[in-house]
Amino acid sequence: MPTNKHTIVYAEDDLDDVFILKQAFERHDHIEVVHAPDGKIALVMLEGMARVNVLPCLVILDINMPVMNGREALQAIRTSTDLSKLPVVLFSTSNSPADRMFAESHEAILITKPVEFANLERIVEQFIHRCNFEINKMETNGSYRNS
Repeated sequence: MPTNKHTIVYAEDDLDDVFILKQAFERHDHIEVVHAPDGKIALVMLEGMARVNVLPCLVILDINMPVMNGREALQAIRTSTDLSKLPVVLFSTSNSPADRMFAESHEAILITKPVEFANLERIVEQFIHRCNFEINKMETNGSYRNS
């Protein structure tokens, strides 16, 4: 991964959703979106990044994935010493109160996937804002190294 970019890990099993999200991030050249096809692979990636002290500025998890879904991945992230403080977004077609409460109880947020690309671009701006906030916070504490 280039040293001048910050990383977002996106766990998503639908390749069309991955393509569309990456398109929405294209104009943000300081962000690199790294894809994992399920929560288990995302965890392996995150643990590998933690071993070399290079963590992403944001983790985006789809809820419904094979092997390990987004809820399970979020629980694993929150119980990991190295990953527990990572900012996480559950990004799903769901907008159920139960999913929202689950996210909040695990210090994450739930954002419902939009139908229109223009709305996705607005959501990407929220992701970028969250990344920039986390980068600034970690740089202030001296605990951030970008990828």
